[in-house]
Amino acid sequence: MNKTQTFLFIAIFTNTIYLLITFIFFYFLDNPVMSFENNDYKTFHDAGLIILEDLPDLYDPSLYLFPFRYFPLSAYFFIPFSLLGLKVGYFAFQIFNFFLNFINIYLIFKIIQIYKNINPKINLRYELNSPRQIFSHSENESILHQNAVYLIMAAQFMNYFLGQINILVTFFTLASVFYFLKGGTKNDLLGGFFLGFGILFKPTLILILPFIIPLTYNRNNKKLLFGLKQTILRFCGTIVLLVISGIFFLIYPKMLTDFIEVNFAGKYTSNLGDEVGINPSFSLTRIVLTFFGLIGLNFSNFLVFIAIMFLFLLPMYFLYISSSNQSNKLIYGYFAGILIILIVYFDTWPHHLIVLTPFLILFIILNKDFEHIKAVKSIHYLLVTIILVFWVLFYITYDIFPFNIGGLVLLILLYYNVLLYFRNRHH
Repeated sequence: MNKTQTFLFIAIFTNTIYLLITFIFFYFLDNPVMSFENNDYKTFHDAGLIILEDLPDLYDPSLYLFPFRYFPLSAYFFIPFSLLGLKVGYFAFQIFNFFLNFINIYLIFKIIQIYKNINPKINLRYELNSPRQIFSHSENESILHQNAVYLIMAAQFMNYFLGQINILVTFFTLASVFYFLKGGTKNDLLGGFFLGFGILFKPTLILILPFIIPLTYNRNNKKLLFGLKQTILRFCGTIVLLVISGIFFLIYPKMLTDFIEVNFAGKYTSNLGDEVGINPSFSLTRIVLTFFGLIGLNFSNFLVFIAIMFLFLLPMYFLYISSSNQSNKLIYGYFAGILIILIVYFDTWPHHLIVLTPFLILFIILNKDFEHIKAVKSIHYLLVTIILVFWVLFYITYDIFPFNIGGLVLLILLYYNVLLYFRNRHH
C-alpha cells in the first residue's frame, strides 16, 4: 500500500469517525450544540410528516425548529425516514448519506473517464478503463488523493453533525453532469431530471441553469451559436419537476407565500440573538446585510441579494459563453454556478462546500496546465481544512467583528481564478 492509498484508507476511517461522533452526540449527549431535539435533520423529519398530515402548512416556520426551505416534492423523499420515527429515521438517513459519499466518488471517476474519451487530443495520462485501475496505475494517484480529500474534508463532519442533505444534492449534480456529458436525447433528458431533483432539494441551484444552455459567443467574428433542441431537452426534465411544484403552489397559495418568505426574505436563519441579527454565514450578501444593520441602513434583503447575484453572475457567464466551444466545459459551468451560489446566497455554511468540492476537484484534475492551478489548489486545501477554524473564530470575535469573512475571501479568490480561466480560453 503506497502513501496515496494509505491516505485514502485514513480518509475513509476519518469519515466513519465523523459519523460515529455524530451518533454519540445525537443519541447519548444532551448537549446544546447538537442533540436529537436540536438538529437540522429534525426539519426534514417534520417535513416528511407535515406533507402527509398538513400539506398547506409545509412552509410554516412556526412548525419547525429551522424552516423547511425546499420545493414540495422534496418533502416526499423524507417520508420513509420520517415514518421510522426520529431516532431510527436519523440513523437510516445518515447511513444512507455515508454510502452515498462513495457513489459520489464513483461519479467523479466516471466524469473524468468520459472527459478523457471525448477529448482524445488532450494529454490526460490517467488509465481509467475500470475503477480498479485507480489503485493499480501510478498515473491515477492524483484522482485517488482527491477522493480522499473529499472524504476527509471538515465539511463532511459538519454535514453529518447537523443532519444536512448536501451529500444528496452533490449526487444529483454529479449525476446530471454525467448524463449531459454522455450526450444524446435520452441522456440530455436524464441529466435535466437529475438537475431538477437537485433543485428540488436546493432551490438556489437554479443559478446553474444558464450554464447548461449550449450557448457560445465568438468575440472574434461576433457570432452567437445556440443549440435550441439540446436546450429544450436539458430543460425538459427540470421544468417538469418545477411545474409539478408550481401546481402545489397554485392549489395552496399560502405555501407559495411561505416558501418565498423563508427563501428570499433573508429571515429565519441562525443568529446569536443580537438586535442586528448577527449571523455566522460567510456569504457576501449576509455580510453586507449585517453591515447595513450595524450602520442603521434599511434595504430590502431580496434586492441586496439580487444586486450582488448579478454582480457576480454576469461577468462569469459572459466569459463562460465566450470560452472555447467544448462540450466538456459544462463541468466548469457547474463549478462556476455553484461557486456563485455560495458567494451570493443569504446563508453559506461550511457544509455547503460538499457540493462545490467535487467540481473543484474535477477542475484541478482536468486542468493541470492552467497557469494558476497552484493557487487554485491552495484555496482548495484551505477550504477543506480550516473553514471550521474561521467559524470558531467568528463565534469568539463576533462582539467586536460580526463578520465571518475568512471563507468569503477564499471563495472570492477562487471566483477570480475561474474568471481568469475562462478569459484565457476565449475565441
